Amino acid sequence: MELYDSYHQHLHKVGDPIAPPKTRWIWVVFWYLLAVTIVEVGLASVNYYGKMGWDLWLKPTFILLTLLKAYYIIFSYMHLKDERKNFKLTLGFLIIILGYFIMLMMIEGYYQTQVRMIFPDFLKQTIVTHH
Repeated sequence: MELYDSYHQHLHKVGDPIAPPKTRWIWVVFWYLLAVTIVEVGLASVNYYGKMGWDLWLKPTFILLTLLKAYYIIFSYMHLKDERKNFKLTLGFLIIILGYFIMLMMIEGYYQTQVRMIFPDFLKQTIVTHH
């Protein structure tokens, strides 16, 4: 817990030197997240104003960059990097499963608009008569 060593003021006596704040990691993560955000906004602007037709690979790129930013926010600002390895692996596994299910639902939702129901003739008569 050396990250918080200089936080408790009551542990020091009057006249003790003040330890410098340990905020370098916050700024490193901040600049990294800012750079990724600038890349996202830049790609969106170039595609929107330039009409490049990059939609096929731009959407997966945005999803990956957003997941990368979420990873850094969770592990840095929420202090998940200080947790045990098994807990991190459990959360990672659950996130992968959740992402997989979301992807499956999106694929199924897309195919639902493409499916045509072709009924046999004997079913068409029973459906029409019941309505």
